[in-house]
Amino acid sequence: MSNKIAIITDSTASLSEELLKEHNIYSNYLMIIFGQDSYQEFKEIQPAKFLELCASQEELPSTSQPAIGVTAELYEKLLADGYDEVIHITISAAISGSYQSSVSAAEMVNAEKIHVFDSRNLVYPQAGLAIEAAKMAKAGKTVAEIISALEVIRPHGNLTAAIKNLENLRKGGRLSNASAVIGGVLQIKPIVHLVESGKIEAAGKVRTFKKAIQFLADTARNANLDDSYEFCVLNMENPEEGAILKEMIQEIYPNMTIHESPLSLVVSAHVGPGAVAVSWYKRVE
Repeated sequence: MSNKIAIITDSTASLSEELLKEHNIYSNYLMIIFGQDSYQEFKEIQPAKFLELCASQEELPSTSQPAIGVTAELYEKLLADGYDEVIHITISAAISGSYQSSVSAAEMVNAEKIHVFDSRNLVYPQAGLAIEAAKMAKAGKTVAEIISALEVIRPHGNLTAAIKNLENLRKGGRLSNASAVIGGVLQIKPIVHLVESGKIEAAGKVRTFKKAIQFLADTARNANLDDSYEFCVLNMENPEEGAILKEMIQEIYPNMTIHESPLSLVVSAHVGPGAVAVSWYKRVE
């Protein structure tokens, strides 16, 4: 009889409650911190409230992985509930301390039964790894088989985002006040993307957000994706331009279902309101 395996992923995967339930995935919630107030991402604070608080404060919110004790409690509960082993797929270790914190929590509970996997991704590709792991667990695959498959598909994830508002970059110290003003006047729109190491780096910059949307569509076209990929358009409270991008992508890939999702609040703390992104992940074959 195969082991019963629990799948956890960090809240930065932006999986809805419906998808978490559908695939029997558990969420480990990262924290959004405004001054003395902290909120669990997507559980205690939603995008609209998040942007309202961002706009009302001069400093950006900070973000944090869950306390080691909170993650350890989740592991203990799952083992007590009858799971034989746990696979925890974290946000990229190059972006957050969640991976290392989770490894420490696993060592506190039972390192032989709890397996922490660095997704080297975030948002949709991170979600994809969790969904594929959950499907394999349901099909009776072993932990070794699941992790081996995840290692194969991990490099094929992509997230490319267009930043509409430079204010969060200014608040976060990534852009001087003068540069933010000049960038605003010239309508400079930076593009960032996830690289294979798990870091977010600059991919380019264009004039006007219309050109930024076109940049994202061209990125998707140039990827020449086949039907082994799942595709998603993400936005941070910008459904109108998200819809425009989705329509452009659908013309490029007419037979592909284009999903939609909010951007992680942890990511949005840096890219700001109005950001739009294209993203995909490769399914296990």
